This record gives sequence, C-alpha cells and structure tokens, in this order.
Amino acid sequence: MAEAGADTVLEGLNAAQREAVLTGSSHNLVLAGAGTGKTTTIVARLRHQLRQGVSPERLLAITFTRRAAAEIRSRVQAEIGVGGAQEGVAAMTFHGWAMRHVRNNPDVFGYEGWSVLDAEDQAQVMRGVVGRGKRVEGLKADQIVDVLSFARNTRITLAEAIRVKHPDQTIDAKAVGAIVRAFEERKRERQYLNYDDILMIFAERLKDPAVAAWVGSHYEEILVDEMQDTNPLQWLLIDPLVPHTRFYCVGDDAQSIYGFRGADFASIHSFRDRVPGARVLKLEDNYRSTQEILDLSNWLLDQSPLGYDKHLRAVRGSGAKPELHSFETPQDEAGWIAAEMMRARDDGQPWATHLILVRSNYSGRAIEARLVENDIPYVFYGGVKLLESAHVRDVLSALRVVSNPDDEIAWMRLLTLLPRVGDRTAARVFDDVLDARGAGLSAREARERALKGLPGWLAAGLDAIEEASARVDDAVGRAASMLTPVLAHKYRNDNWDARSRDLSHVERLAASRPSISAFIEEYLLSPVFTSELSQDRSDGDHVIVSTVHSAKGLERDWAFCAGVSAGAYPSARSLGDVDSIEEERRVLYVALTRARDRLIVTRTFAHTPVRAWVSTSAGLGFVEDAYFLGALPEALVREEVHTAARLPKPVSPPGAGVGGPREIDLGVDLGDLE
Repeated sequence: MAEAGADTVLEGLNAAQREAVLTGSSHNLVLAGAGTGKTTTIVARLRHQLRQGVSPERLLAITFTRRAAAEIRSRVQAEIGVGGAQEGVAAMTFHGWAMRHVRNNPDVFGYEGWSVLDAEDQAQVMRGVVGRGKRVEGLKADQIVDVLSFARNTRITLAEAIRVKHPDQTIDAKAVGAIVRAFEERKRERQYLNYDDILMIFAERLKDPAVAAWVGSHYEEILVDEMQDTNPLQWLLIDPLVPHTRFYCVGDDAQSIYGFRGADFASIHSFRDRVPGARVLKLEDNYRSTQEILDLSNWLLDQSPLGYDKHLRAVRGSGAKPELHSFETPQDEAGWIAAEMMRARDDGQPWATHLILVRSNYSGRAIEARLVENDIPYVFYGGVKLLESAHVRDVLSALRVVSNPDDEIAWMRLLTLLPRVGDRTAARVFDDVLDARGAGLSAREARERALKGLPGWLAAGLDAIEEASARVDDAVGRAASMLTPVLAHKYRNDNWDARSRDLSHVERLAASRPSISAFIEEYLLSPVFTSELSQDRSDGDHVIVSTVHSAKGLERDWAFCAGVSAGAYPSARSLGDVDSIEEERRVLYVALTRARDRLIVTRTFAHTPVRAWVSTSAGLGFVEDAYFLGALPEALVREEVHTAARLPKPVSPPGAGVGGPREIDLGVDLGDLE
C-alpha cells in the first residue's frame, strides 16, 4: 500500500526530480533551473512526507510571495483531496512565519498589541522625526528608512549601508545615526513594529538554545522556496534551527535578482559549509521553453565570470529562434509590440498568449499607452499593493485606531479625512486621546471625550467597529460604510467607482480572520496586489505586463522582453561593481526564460560600447563593452532592424545657402508695391 502511494507521488517526475523528492539526507539544497519544475518538486516532496506519515502541521513551506504560497497550498490540496491533510500544511513568507510565533507566544517574545508598519507608515514616522529638527544633508526621510533597512537585512553598519546605497554622495553617518535613534525611540513610544523588527525579534530569541530547540520541535521539515533570495537577517532564523529540524531548500543561483534588498547571492554557493551534512541536487530539464530559447539563455550565463555550472535542456525539443528587433525610439518599439499582438489576435490567438516584460513601472509607460490606445486588455504586475492603495488605507485607519488607540499615524490619517480638519486639529485630538487614556479612561471613553466637537458619526462609527471586532469582515464593512460619503467626495475625480469595488475585496479578505490586527498584519506582510484582484473578473483574457522583478513564476507562449538596450542591461547604476553587473545579467536571464514558444527581444538600436572600470575581488578591471548583447552570436537569434518612414529633409534651391530660406510665392502681383 505504501509503495502504491509512493508511485502516485512520483508519477510524471523525471529521474532528477524523483531523486530530489525521495532524498533521505537531513538537509537538502535543490538547484532548480528556470522551468525545471521547481514547484512540482516542492509539492511532490510535501506529498511524499505526508505519505510517510508526517503530520501536516509539522511541515512548513516558506515562500517569498503570497502568490507562490497560494500555489503550493492549492496544488497540495488538489493532489491530496479536499478536506485532507493539506488543511494543516502551512505556506507563508519569512515575515509571516516570524510574526505567527511572535503573536501566538507573547510570553516568549513580548510585543503584545504592537502595530505593524508598512513602508509608507515608516516613511511617515521618519518624516515626523526629520520635521522635528533632526535633519541630514543629502537624504530624504524615505531614503533614510531604505538605508536603515538595508543595513539591518545585510547585517552591515549604517555607515557601510550609506556607502553602498549612495556611493556618489558624502553623507554624515553620525547625523543619520542620530535620526535613526530618534526614529527607533518614536516607534517604541507608539508600539510600532516594521518588517525588519519582526525578523530581528524572532532571531534574537532564537539565540537562546532552549527557544531554538522549542521552535525547531514544531517541525519535521521546513521547506524554503527561492533560497537564492534569502538575506543575512533571514539566515539568522535558519542557522539556530539547523540542529533541531530538517531543511529542504530550493533555489536557482542564476535567478538571484534582489541584491538591492539585501539578498546574499553567495549564500547559496556556501550552503554546504553553512548547513553541515547538506546534499546538493540539480534540476536541469526544462519543461517550459524550446531549446532555441534556452540556447540564448545558456549563452548569456556562459558570458559571466561566475560559475553557474548549469545548462538547461529543453524537454519539448526545438522551435523557432528568438527574435531581436531594433527600433529608433521607444515609441516605435511600443507601437510595434501592440501591432504584433493585434495581428496575432486577428489570427485567432487570445490576448492571454502574451507577456510583456519591462525593467520598471516607468519604463513600461510607452507600452501601456499603446495598449490603452488600442483597447488591449492588460494587467500590470509589480503595481500597487491593495492595502497600500490610498482609499484602502483610509478605511484601514479606522480599524487601526480601534485595534491600537496609540496609533498616531492612523489617527492622523483618519481625522484629516474630515472636512476642515487639518494636521494641527488632528494632532490636538490625538493628544487628547493620549491624555484621556493616561488618566485611566478606556479606549472608548477616551475617544468619546477627544472627539467632542467633531461630527458625531465618527465616534459612533468607531464604537460600531469595536463592537464588530470579533467579526473582522463586518468591522471592515462598517468602516467602509462610515467613510464612504467622505471618500466618494475625496476621490470624486479619481476613479471612485473602481476604488469602491476594492473595498468589497478587502471585506472579503477579512472574512475568518481572528482579529483586526491579525488581518492587517497578514496582508501587510504578504500583500495582495491590485493586479491579482483584477484577475477575478469573468473575462480572464488579457495581456500581462510585468516588471522583471515581479515575473518570477510567470510564463506565456509569447514573451516580449522590451527595452533590452545598451544602458539598460546592465543599467548605468550598476557600472563600477562586478557583483551589480552580474545581478543585472541574471535579471535579463529571468526575462528570457519566461517564454514558452516565441521569445521577442526588443531594443532601441543606437548602440555605442558601454565601457567601464569595475571593482572586482582582484581589484579594478576594465570592461570594453558591458552591454550584454554587444557580442551576441548571429546564429542564436533572428534579427530585424525597423526603420520608420520619415518626412524627407528640405532641399535648398540652387544658389541658396545651405539650409537657406526658399523663395515664397504669395500668389499676388507685387509689382505695384515695388
């Protein structure tokens, strides 16, 4: 019976995948190239462990996105059966995992009742610190937050982080340090935690061997997806648990593209040194793309001075060569991409055939404009997170002041929504709330006293939210109802109809959550993007436009890699450091490996060699041409140069100077006037 179950788990897997699923080593690292069935292997490993009798609540899958976690859960559910063991298999992000332990065990970790800040909240607190007189020349509040986060995630000093993030500026590190100290004190006063705090609190307690043994005892195996994206702070959570549980890590060094967030590319190469007894396995059979697409992708990695020691092989066999199209301007490029998709539509291909990959939201604007002009439906990945949208944050502010009465940011946002209430009045009301609470009044009594003189519906609405706090979706609905008249006016010229529909999505997400704070934390730590919600519509036939950094897991029959021009791959910002340049190479590799059947690389063709001195481990080295496609072999692609028809330049008449004016025939007789 057990053997039959094992056969079911292994059905459809190739030899390398089977070996990776059945490995009996205490710790394992699976190097899974693009399209090699990484998620299939993780799901099969989970199913194998369940077949071996491991209790589902003793398995944990750590992912980097909600989308990846949801895919793992749904696939385990589909393959085990509804109502089966999958109910207890957890899949979540590092932050979600750490927060679950911190929240569920206040006696071990403390911090009961503290609120979680997202990026915008942190910047707001930092602006308050800077606005109170602590300033530093050359850095804005959000830049200081970014430097601090980078220092904490990479475990380097603040001064080192400033040099990495702002190499061309002279910044007073002591002045930044003073601001950071004031920022941290402000957070403590208001009981705020940010994402980095959550990991650091967890990591700090794991230093205690007894706590590490206790946490490790919860799990038979911890599976970590996208291992190449882990940073030194996240490793502080892994290292203490290695003696107490098994780790099964899956990643691809060639897809490590988050160094700007602190991801440590080198850690995947040193895995066996850091995790004693670990076994390394490889998956190189690609099920996504044709061999011609992989030949181009493999060539790109072969040009690197780093040893990836991995070549993808196409299970599907041969297909069309990748295409390289060059244009005079980005507008010409965008117009051709739109026209090519419309031509395919006329030939019967759905819009969902296509994926367009861009470097950033900004660089995709010309393409988005052409899609809108031509009524081509699309969804943008890498856009706004739902709970970071302004109208959603407005509604959440009402829930947050109920959940944490000391949440100054939430109070200020909520109060300034009211007509004729500015920052000064809002600050006074908040101070009154604090004074009343300090005098021993309950949160409701403090609100009632502080809100006198303001519209009565506000205090009544907050009381109603508090009464519904055990039914979080009802609390969200009450907050939305309370604020709808105000928000409808605020966003009357800013697509209110679409914004109001988002509020029903938020209410739906809140269902079955145990508390307001748990709901907000879950979706701040593992955000839902507005682009994901737009896919809920009945018409799912649309083009996907995505930044490359948001494209992990995406694939389409046709992939347009737009803007692959000199100065973009690698970007000018990366020149001067070989590690940064090589991360840029991996960004392009991720883009190229999204296509199943047709890969179209587009660029503007004015190419002059990008020469640069770069820092290497051996010192400075000169790169003659850093552009990744500067030495592209002709045999790997089918190239086409597009030259737009232009109006001819005027030709000077005989006898006129170069560029001189032509004689103009006015059509009248001027003889009498001469």
